[in-house]
Amino acid sequence: GPRGWQAAGKGLRQERGAASGMVCVENCSDGPRAICRILQAIMAGLFLFVGITMQLWAGLNINDISLGNLCSAYAGNDAAMELSDFNSIFNWYEKEVSCPGGLRTCVSYEGASAFFLGTNQLASSSGRIDLMRYADPWFYCKYHPTNAEEEDTCYHKLIRGETDVHPCKLWPDQKRDPDGEGNWYIPYQSTGGAGFQRGAIFHINCYDKKRVYGAYLRSVFDNRGWSDENFKAAENEFLGACVIDKGSEGFILVIGPILALLGGVITTLTMFKRFHGPPWPDLGTNLLLIAVILLLVGFWAMSIAATNEIANGYAFCGDAGQPLVNQGKWYDNTPCIDRDSQNDKKWNPFVSHLLWIDSCYVGGGVLTFIATLMYLGLISGFTETMMSERFGKYLVTLQDIPMKIRLPFPPAGGSRP
Repeated sequence: GPRGWQAAGKGLRQERGAASGMVCVENCSDGPRAICRILQAIMAGLFLFVGITMQLWAGLNINDISLGNLCSAYAGNDAAMELSDFNSIFNWYEKEVSCPGGLRTCVSYEGASAFFLGTNQLASSSGRIDLMRYADPWFYCKYHPTNAEEEDTCYHKLIRGETDVHPCKLWPDQKRDPDGEGNWYIPYQSTGGAGFQRGAIFHINCYDKKRVYGAYLRSVFDNRGWSDENFKAAENEFLGACVIDKGSEGFILVIGPILALLGGVITTLTMFKRFHGPPWPDLGTNLLLIAVILLLVGFWAMSIAATNEIANGYAFCGDAGQPLVNQGKWYDNTPCIDRDSQNDKKWNPFVSHLLWIDSCYVGGGVLTFIATLMYLGLISGFTETMMSERFGKYLVTLQDIPMKIRLPFPPAGGSRP
């Protein structure tokens, strides 16, 4: 039958091979190895593409969150302050203090900036007024918190010597969210160990903050001889300082995925004969190793940028009720991450967005790390060959190591030699 013919043919081939001095095997190792390497490169490429896409998106957006996102948490509405709003608060203040002069004679940039930097510990302790890019959320958000007292203002609370003035209204006629949604409390900003100011406002888009700052400048200096060029120069200086503050962290978060991409591309090219020799395998290995180091540094920077701020500034209130939780605060005044000022179970939109970006970066980093290991596996054979060729005469192989070990006790049933 057919099976008999196949068996006979197989035996005939083996006999011929033996007669000619050749050895036949069931399969060829080079074919499966090549297919395995191709599949490994494809899988590593997919992991790397998804990983660096997630990392680049998160690294570019962690400090570029919309101002409306923060105002939605602070006041329940995403509207930002405008020129008319700053005019309203300054006009009311000059009437409140019975200002004898003309418009804005009783309002100074120094005094107004110190007021809007009230919860910024670095500015308060040092008297600096050049940190308006880290001003309180009430400087940037149009509406006041929904649970602020109707007849009391932030100014009056400060005059009475109250240390915690929030929530409050900037001026008596300041409006609340028209939809009546609840708001979430924002933790005070702290200086940190190195004195560098962070906080929720640090993650806000610089152009959004520049737009509000420009309206603030025009309200304070409009009648003091400032030209449009002066306002634009001040706004650009504000924007430049904001971008520089975030530049180093953004560089750390982005450079790692870029090096991983370059290392992955070069490692894939080493599968072709044209790029199989030096320096390409070495270059790919070095780029991948540097990418792993920067990946770990990026995890550290991201943990400080998001996880540490959230863990230290908010509390998860869960199903707890009074007296543990009241109006979106834990009993020790720590803001709830999952309760608004009306005690409704709603997550803080700003914190939720920050956590989503954080998790996206970490997830992408894990995929990039796995892809890096797979790429290193592709060139491990070249590394072994290179070490053997260059340093083989200096290294001891396993075959050269004596394997005869003298036991301190005689074997069972025998005698000591």
